[in-house]
Amino acid sequence: MNSKQASYLLATLLDSYDKKALVADREFFTRLAFHFRDIVQLAYSLYGGRSHLEVWIGRLVDVLYAQHSARPKAARAVDEQRLRDPLWYLSQELVSTMFYVDRFAGDLKGLEQHIDHFCDLGINLVHLMPLLDCPEGANDGGYAVRDYRAVDPRIGTMEQLDSVIDELHKRGILVQLDLVVNHTSDQHQWAVRARGGEQKYRDYFYMYDDRTIPDEFEASMPEVFPESAPGNFTWIPDAERWVMTVFHDYQWDLNYTNPEVFLEMLDVMLFLANRGVDVLRLDAVPYLWKKIGTTGQNLDEAHTILRLFRLCLSVVAPASALMAEAVVQPSEIVRYFGTDDWAGRECEMAYHVSLMVLLWDCIATRSTQLFRRGLAGMPQIPREATWFTYIRCHDDIGLGYADDDIRACGFDPYLHRRFIVDYFTGRYPESRATGAPFMVNPRTGDARISGSAASLLGLEAALDSNDARGVDAAIDRLLLLYSIVCSIGGIPIIYYGDEVGYLNDYSYLDEPDKREDNRWMHRPRIDWNKMARLRDPQTVEGRIYARMQHLLATRKRLAELSALHQAQLLDPANDHVVAYLRYSADHRTLVLANISDVTQIVALSILEECGIEPDVADAISGQPAQLEGDYVVLRPYRFLWLRHSVFGEEQNL
Repeated sequence: MNSKQASYLLATLLDSYDKKALVADREFFTRLAFHFRDIVQLAYSLYGGRSHLEVWIGRLVDVLYAQHSARPKAARAVDEQRLRDPLWYLSQELVSTMFYVDRFAGDLKGLEQHIDHFCDLGINLVHLMPLLDCPEGANDGGYAVRDYRAVDPRIGTMEQLDSVIDELHKRGILVQLDLVVNHTSDQHQWAVRARGGEQKYRDYFYMYDDRTIPDEFEASMPEVFPESAPGNFTWIPDAERWVMTVFHDYQWDLNYTNPEVFLEMLDVMLFLANRGVDVLRLDAVPYLWKKIGTTGQNLDEAHTILRLFRLCLSVVAPASALMAEAVVQPSEIVRYFGTDDWAGRECEMAYHVSLMVLLWDCIATRSTQLFRRGLAGMPQIPREATWFTYIRCHDDIGLGYADDDIRACGFDPYLHRRFIVDYFTGRYPESRATGAPFMVNPRTGDARISGSAASLLGLEAALDSNDARGVDAAIDRLLLLYSIVCSIGGIPIIYYGDEVGYLNDYSYLDEPDKREDNRWMHRPRIDWNKMARLRDPQTVEGRIYARMQHLLATRKRLAELSALHQAQLLDPANDHVVAYLRYSADHRTLVLANISDVTQIVALSILEECGIEPDVADAISGQPAQLEGDYVVLRPYRFLWLRHSVFGEEQNL
């Protein structure tokens, strides 16, 4: 459909709207007109072979207008503000955290009592992890949603969520929520009605009465959880159907080849955006479109769905940003920001999974070889996009390196991954890590890693053995990793508990619905008596918290750390040192980080190459770098942010 045809279709659709509404809601209709041709183009790309598509597009416009009409005045005011500052999410002032509400504060009422904690630490974006209604017992940590329009009653109500969001906004804190777009709980009403035989809802899922088509899918689709949930289909006796269940047997995959599913999920997305949600984290987006003969991951149609979601959100709720949860190969991750004509027009944010796993590789190997090669090989991201940078989240650590990069560093891919797993699960002699292997594939030997950051970095073992030097080293390692996360570009995530060095929480072993999933060891229940120790500088908690607080405050005042300015990776001629330059028109900051347990040196010439004077001060400590002759000296696990003012006014402030 060309521009003229799209304009005619829009005019035809708008004829059904009251003329007063067209005037009163002119901002909405202006945005709709601006994006309409692209909306139509994407709709035809996905569903062009279906009859009555123009009628479906009309229904889509009706959904958009209904949700616009329901949008609160406060949310519309934020829309106007962010339309004037469309790259607001690139600011270096943003710092995020993520947590399960029940494990952090008990419930939504309890959460309101701890907002001061975020303000004190320097957090201004909170990711409230899955809190929508889900079944008791097995629910994949809340990612099996039973009702998208209700909060889990064990956590609170939708009204209480609205209250929490309002209070967070009043305190200058933005809110991120999960939207599980790939699948629902098998107890969702759509699944219940499909199980009961209603064809409309059976068409919402991939349901088959025999194994013919499922076997065709299985021939090329890998397993997500081969140990606990083998296969991609589950037999449902009371429905007498095979249902696609890529993740777990209680999570039914939505069938986006049915355009009704898109409309349903779009309505849910806009409903949540109208709650005042600033960032919607879209779960499992690589799996949105399945096709026989493919892996069912990262297909072009999945990107088309996301682009259509993004356009519709831009019409109704332009204040809200989309974050893609895509734990895939590095070359695939960047595609979720959009490519070619759609570059920067898909999702604004994504997890920097590659950075995360490469940082853990640095700790285990004491080498930056794979780190430099892995990051250097990643395509540039669009100017309108940014990363969430992190070292830990609620999930396991998957070793998603590119095999070619591992070989180029002189290692065998299988043996290298085996070493990393052994190191962080404490099976390597020199390791003090206390992680656990997750999802071991008995056929291939592949495994992922569970454990809290502090425990993986040796703090748990050091405390258990009263090893004071080991405690010091573990704390230094933790702050080292966060110094990189906070300075390399993107929005840093301070995973809950890391600000005080939370260790593995083994209480999950006493909970029947959790004991088979060791990821719960790094999803701790917060003890607020323990958290009170952060005020005591003599405690481990106080030592970590004070340094973390200072790190975040320093990040916020260095404009060159904004995601508007990309990091320039450098070769410091020392494989034990991470080096990169952050720069703006006014300042340059050279980051040097020693990822080893031995003092390292870097030639002063690297400063000269960056246009930085040798007597420049470290922005973190305010002190000049330690120099010996023609070298910068970096003690074990220490880092420097060497800041230079282009115009010479100041060196580090």
